[in-house]
Amino acid sequence: MDLMSAARSELTHLADVRYARPNGIDLCLDVLGPAPLPTTPLPTVVRIDGCPGWGPGDRSSALLPFANPALVRAGFLTVAISVRHSGQAIFPAQLHDVQAALDWLRRNPLGLPIDPDRIGIWGQSAGGHLAALAGLASARRTAVANVHAVVTVSGPSDLLRPGGALRIDRPSPVTALVGGDVSTHREQLRAASPIAHVSAGAPPFLIIHGTADETVPYEQAERLHHALLAVGAQSRLLAIDGGRHDLRDDWYAVADEAARFFAEHFRQ
Repeated sequence: MDLMSAARSELTHLADVRYARPNGIDLCLDVLGPAPLPTTPLPTVVRIDGCPGWGPGDRSSALLPFANPALVRAGFLTVAISVRHSGQAIFPAQLHDVQAALDWLRRNPLGLPIDPDRIGIWGQSAGGHLAALAGLASARRTAVANVHAVVTVSGPSDLLRPGGALRIDRPSPVTALVGGDVSTHREQLRAASPIAHVSAGAPPFLIIHGTADETVPYEQAERLHHALLAVGAQSRLLAIDGGRHDLRDDWYAVADEAARFFAEHFRQ
């Protein structure tokens, strides 16, 4: 794509770096940063692909101008990661993959200018769901993979609340994620729901959601927002009036909001 080629030519782009190999499946990440890369650490933001329904995705979409390039120009080092899709492994494999990528960043085997104390994560749709889960899980982990700020865009938060494309009583992307429907996999659906992991130690959240989302109802964003506020965590809900699931006409505004949010919490 021409837009992706332009992004690569203007910025430092390291592609296809393997960060893990669970069950023989190569998981890779791409790094995008300023050219040349600085020697001092930069706040680092991880993007998870908004693959349709936790299915096969394409992390190269992070090179679109309104994705990681917008954050690089705002002063961040960015990383796009792939995770196993639901046809390869069921939940919690996807969360484990995100955590493995975060651990890789903190080990920093390539000597990248990563600031381990300023790591953010964002994603859209299924990627937003996993970003929220990883941020909330990091508050409970004793390992080194902490997340310090989260942006979730059009992401599900409660998989036990059906609506839109979130079907749990018949085959759907949600049941494929957990390996079965609500009659046999209620606990897995709960465990895969970000709202079930909300705690007072949660990192700051920016929740962006269209009010006319036909795939993931806007109520999902409201529920996560109110759950975070109820335990004293920081959360801002940005409603896109009339916005549908893909927020096609709003992505530059979404990227600007994400950059401002990360800059605020990383004190740039």
